Amino acid sequence: MLPPLVTKEYITISPLFTGAFQTVVVIPDTVRNLFRIPLMILPFILAFVSCTNDMEVVKKFIDTESEPDLVSKNMVMLYTDSARLQTKMSAPVVKQYTSAKEQREECPEGIHVWFYEKTGELKAELTANWAKHDVAADIYEARGNVVITHSDGRKLETEQLFWEPKKGIVYSEKYTKITSPDGTVGTGDSFTTPQDFTKPKLINAKATIVLKDDDEE
Repeated sequence: MLPPLVTKEYITISPLFTGAFQTVVVIPDTVRNLFRIPLMILPFILAFVSCTNDMEVVKKFIDTESEPDLVSKNMVMLYTDSARLQTKMSAPVVKQYTSAKEQREECPEGIHVWFYEKTGELKAELTANWAKHDVAADIYEARGNVVITHSDGRKLETEQLFWEPKKGIVYSEKYTKITSPDGTVGTGDSFTTPQDFTKPKLINAKATIVLKDDDEE
């Protein structure tokens, strides 16, 4: 038989600590008078609260893979060799994941890249809706409306592109279209080229050739 409950209002504070937080259980007199909760039930309530807090800790640990360590806006990166500018990259947002298992840099709002000749003249430009740099492998990936325009007038279009600076190659495993200055269009299931874009090779290629009239020659 439970003793009569006191009608005076008070707060019962549990001595249980979970992490850096103190768990507080509030039992107003009106609730006690209605339900008369035995004190022996409190440990089970507190254990449930503790498990909830533990799950939050686990969730925060898992989020280290999805949450960036650093976010930069309107970033411009210059890559040089012997004080000679080789590449310039510009992105509205760059997210760096240095604590993740796969250390990487992502450009979720698009990227613009300029490639330069040894003489300093612009050689080619690349734009894409999204890009990623795998830091350990040193591989760049671009996705979504990937377009490369060459200084000689050629234009390459695809949906995914990889650039491996260590191997000096650029390639795609997606459908690719290359348009020449004369209007000739070449397509393929994939393509590969040296990173200077001098000799692009389409796989399973097809071409549409524009023939000029004799009067235009």
